[in-house]
Amino acid sequence: MNVHVVVEGVVSEKKIYRAWIPFLNPNLSYVDHISLMTNDNFSIVSGGGFPNYFSTIEAAIEDVNSYSNIDKLVIAVDSEDFTYSEKKNEITSFLSHLHCTVGINIIIQHFCIETWALGNQKIMRPNPQSSELREYKKIFNVRLSDPECLPPHKKEELNRAQFAERYLRYALNDKYRNLSYSKSNPEIMLHSKYFKSLCMRYEKTEHIKSFNDFLLAFN
Repeated sequence: MNVHVVVEGVVSEKKIYRAWIPFLNPNLSYVDHISLMTNDNFSIVSGGGFPNYFSTIEAAIEDVNSYSNIDKLVIAVDSEDFTYSEKKNEITSFLSHLHCTVGINIIIQHFCIETWALGNQKIMRPNPQSSELREYKKIFNVRLSDPECLPPHKKEELNRAQFAERYLRYALNDKYRNLSYSKSNPEIMLHSKYFKSLCMRYEKTEHIKSFNDFLLAFN
């Protein structure tokens, strides 16, 4: 099986998906470009964020249609301020006007990939040392409650996705002296143990339900 993947982000998702896909399906190996695929490969292109990823998706479909050995196209986007269904419908409607010779899987990262990352319960101390993190925990405890239900942080004027990213960074900084997270440096999420912890959170609690989109896309 050969899979071409469009991710929304410029850096973080591309690195994360490159690491996670073989964790889920060890038969798949990464190649730098769709033209280099032979057997059981995957390639990844960055969509450049909303709304730029629409033109990237169109180009990806043209590429897939021009190569006879591609079996699947995967499109991964954030829902941001939309509901899961609203974003899914937006992408589905856009695709309905395009012809693709292979099946398409849509991954909705609800509401961003950092929301999934907050599903790792081990990164959050039961009793945070950071005053900022203690305040965040009072607003919403991602260790016990579904991170996909995280609200905006109105006091800091952060939407849900921005709050999730900052929450993740503070949690990591609070527990691990030398570890953090940023869009340009998502290294902490690239380890198999981190990925397995997210799988366990989903399987045991059905939290981070949109993570199942990823699990279905590459099985």
